[in-house]
Amino acid sequence: MIRARSLLLWPLLSVVLSGCLALPAIEPRTLNFKAGPIGSEIKPATLLETGLVPADKLVSVAEALARAPEGSLLLPCWRTTVATNFWGPCSHLARKLGQGQMADQPGLTQTAGIRPTDTLLPRYAVIVLDVGVTSAQYFALERAAEQLKGQPYSFSGAPNTSYCTTYQNELQQALNQPDVIPFNPAWNGYLPADALDVPGVKVLWVGVNEAST
Repeated sequence: MIRARSLLLWPLLSVVLSGCLALPAIEPRTLNFKAGPIGSEIKPATLLETGLVPADKLVSVAEALARAPEGSLLLPCWRTTVATNFWGPCSHLARKLGQGQMADQPGLTQTAGIRPTDTLLPRYAVIVLDVGVTSAQYFALERAAEQLKGQPYSFSGAPNTSYCTTYQNELQQALNQPDVIPFNPAWNGYLPADALDVPGVKVLWVGVNEAST
């Protein structure tokens, strides 16, 4: 398992660590969400940089997860950027299903499936995004998540595999809706935080855990 994991990581790490390639800077490197005026507008594309969240939308991580409607995206973030999340603090993406559940492609040692939202409680923040899923589409969403159960994790784009972002695109495509994550040509991949740049996306809640690092 260790050897297989290393083989999967090597192509990506070799790109990141290569001094011959000019990769784009990921900013901000550290997050600091703070309360702003109640009722003010949240601009998704600049949320990470400004950290400003209307006070009525800034809640605890647990509350954000509970309030998130089915079908909404969950963008979990650490406070800072380290080697294991080298393309920014918000380096994962999941989707709310039923109460206390999410559709998730978690990483190298696991496969796509349905997991408890409580696994996100240690994160510094969870940003809840409305991506246009309606209550009439819940059944189709749940069916698609069931069909994708067990799909292997891969950043390579190989057939019948997925990364956390391309997995969410597949779920969105099952609803005949546009992708929730655009292709990032600078990184030659689909970055979780780019969900904030998609036209029409709305920030519903920002949950923060001040005890997290």
